[in-house]
Amino acid sequence: MTNLSEQEAEAIAKRAARETGEEILQKLGMDTENVREMQKDFAHLRQQRLASDQVGAWTRRILLGIFISSLVGTLVAGIKAGLNFKG
Repeated sequence: MTNLSEQEAEAIAKRAARETGEEILQKLGMDTENVREMQKDFAHLRQQRLASDQVGAWTRRILLGIFISSLVGTLVAGIKAGLNFKG
C-alpha cells in the first residue's frame, strides 16, 4: 500500500461522506436525485408545523377565555345571590 497524499485522502473522505449521506437519505425515503422537490417537501412540512403551533396557541387562548368567562360569571352569580339582588 502506498501513502496517500493529503488531497487524495481528502477526496476519498468527501466521496465517502457524500455516498453515506445519500444512502442515509434514501433509507429515510427521500429522493436524492430531485433536490428541488425535497426542498419543497421540507418547506411544506415547516408550514404544517407552524400552522399546528398556531392552532395550539389559539386553542389555549380560547380555553383560557372560556375559563375566565366562567369564573367571572360564577362570581357575578355569587355576588347577586349574596346581595339577594333580583334582576
